[in-house]
Amino acid sequence: MLGHQVIQEEAHLDAMQRVWQGGRRNTSSSTAFFEQINETDDILTLSRQNQNSRNNICAPPPQERPCSDIESDNDFLECHDSGFDFKQYESLEDLYLKLDGSNLRDLPAHYTVCALLPHQFPVCGVYIDQRIVPGFKYKVRPLPPVGEKSTINKCLFKNKALKLQSIGRGFARRITFESDNGQLNCNDNYFYSDNRPEGYAFELEVISEGDKFTIFDLNQEPQGIVEVLKVEGPQLETICLFTKQGIEKRANVKFTGKVEFYDTGVAKPMLLSGVAIALKPKGKPYAEVTKVVNVNIQKRRLQLIPGIRNNYRRVTVRGADIKDVPTKYTMTGLEPYELPVVGTYVDPRIIPGFSYKIRPNNKKYKLFGDRALRLISIGMGYAKRLTFESDSLNDPDNYLWSDNHPDGLGLEPRAVCKGMKFFVTTGDQTIGEATVFRDDKPHFEERSEKVPTASGQYAFVKHIHIDVICHVQLSRPGGGSSEQDSYLMRISGVAVVRKEPKASIAKIVEINNIGLDSELYILFSQMHKEIKFIPRTT
Repeated sequence: MLGHQVIQEEAHLDAMQRVWQGGRRNTSSSTAFFEQINETDDILTLSRQNQNSRNNICAPPPQERPCSDIESDNDFLECHDSGFDFKQYESLEDLYLKLDGSNLRDLPAHYTVCALLPHQFPVCGVYIDQRIVPGFKYKVRPLPPVGEKSTINKCLFKNKALKLQSIGRGFARRITFESDNGQLNCNDNYFYSDNRPEGYAFELEVISEGDKFTIFDLNQEPQGIVEVLKVEGPQLETICLFTKQGIEKRANVKFTGKVEFYDTGVAKPMLLSGVAIALKPKGKPYAEVTKVVNVNIQKRRLQLIPGIRNNYRRVTVRGADIKDVPTKYTMTGLEPYELPVVGTYVDPRIIPGFSYKIRPNNKKYKLFGDRALRLISIGMGYAKRLTFESDSLNDPDNYLWSDNHPDGLGLEPRAVCKGMKFFVTTGDQTIGEATVFRDDKPHFEERSEKVPTASGQYAFVKHIHIDVICHVQLSRPGGGSSEQDSYLMRISGVAVVRKEPKASIAKIVEINNIGLDSELYILFSQMHKEIKFIPRTT
């Protein structure tokens, strides 16, 4: 009986195998393919479902695909509705990235994230890329599901690059960045590495918008300055070294910079590229850029050193350019907002009737007690006498000659001084009064022009940028005001100063393009009303 049962079971098994073999219908190639990509089958299905959920399309199951049974593997990739373009990748492994914590001598956790670009470093669960070092600046981009582009999501922290403060320990590792407000006890710029199952991508940022550099040639001679206007593309880290000084990183950078050479004095936007070197010294919390090398400007190999050093600033003036004595001088250390006076040369923008502060070049102090004095006259000849208003009419002593100081003089144009009073207006309405409380910051001349008048003569008009602190007292609707309506505000704007023909004193007309360091500025911006300061004559 037992032998008879065994024979019947074998007969049933042979019958089932014949049915199964006949149902395969020569699909060995397709079956072999699915066996080879068994590890990626779940990933492809997940990506297809994610794409179809966005397009509201119901995808057919893999076994119902409309491809022929004799197609090749490549044909299958083209017909398979996976939700992403396979042609962007050379192989299936390029669609995702496998992370193994044991490779970092950490917990042997395994993760699968979407494919990353060369400038991105993965963070997922307990896996944190070793190239991510506290002290450097990073952008953090949440990664999408597998099959999506790694740059599809916006970066955290308002898309800004922040300095990484610390990386915690344990299974859920807290990653903390610098605070926006500078407060240690109120820092919301952190997250945990396991917050997102898809993971995160860190993007190194060495050069940022607004950074300023001094340009040096290969002989370490200063040539000019450059300011970063816009960072062009990602910054690719090439080297990370542990040196005696600390941790050094090098990254390829590309940016648009405003370049100003000392010889020309003209600032031009240029597209620059180079290798930025950043160093985190031992014992210091943050890294700093030490220099940018291999920078080519006008077919010259240069390097950039952080910071603008005005003591390197060179200004070359020529008397022939203003139809004067054909002399040539080079001044080093002049501030950007100062107008040059040296030897026989007096800058043509220096006009009697306007007020100036005078500083000997390469000196920190200013003449005449650091006061802004009105220029009365400019003499003739080789050594030109510059006479300023004096406290005594009978014994005037506020004068000097253009060649008194061999290194030259720098004259800073001034428009507003402490104690000046203004009406605060918007449209045709006066909304308050302002009194200048402090005027410490330098003024600089934006432009100067000659304006024809009805008499056929010309008036001189200067547009001078100011930055002062004022007591502002706003009026209440219906009239009146109180101390509660008084504010101490920082005011910036452009003062329009005009000197009429045959007049000896230039007078301020108005201050426009007002910027208020106050929430009131937001209110006026929403109302689309321009604020102006009009001088109070009485």
